[in-house]
Amino acid sequence: MSFFVVEYGANADQGFTRTHRLRRKRDIDRVFREGVRRNGRAFGFRILWKDDPTPRLLVVTSRKLGKAVVRNRIRRGVREAFRTHKGLFAHCDVVVIPRSELAGLPAREIGRRFIQEFREVWDASGDTPDQRGLRAEEGGA
Repeated sequence: MSFFVVEYGANADQGFTRTHRLRRKRDIDRVFREGVRRNGRAFGFRILWKDDPTPRLLVVTSRKLGKAVVRNRIRRGVREAFRTHKGLFAHCDVVVIPRSELAGLPAREIGRRFIQEFREVWDASGDTPDQRGLRAEEGGA
């Protein structure tokens, strides 16, 4: 259980490296096929729980959100929030689908909403990511 403190504590690496990105088509397809779908007001989530504690993220931004500048701002906000809250996402691959209401917001506000909605979605389901991660660590997930 001290694993989360050591791996993703205050002194841990806060980078967003290749290992934290969902990149391969087969991994992405698996999240969409086997993952759990949860929807918030501003984001849709696809989450696949796994044994590996390293969290991975993919942000899917369609052109419906706006021009490239807007889509990039949304991606930056989500990635930054993910980077600074990695412990919340341990043991899962996450695909995030932002909605158009985020288009006019600054990246910091987008990131704040992302973390808030992720927590709300899992609190509503009665199974927080931290609890699920601990169960996976114990071999029960």
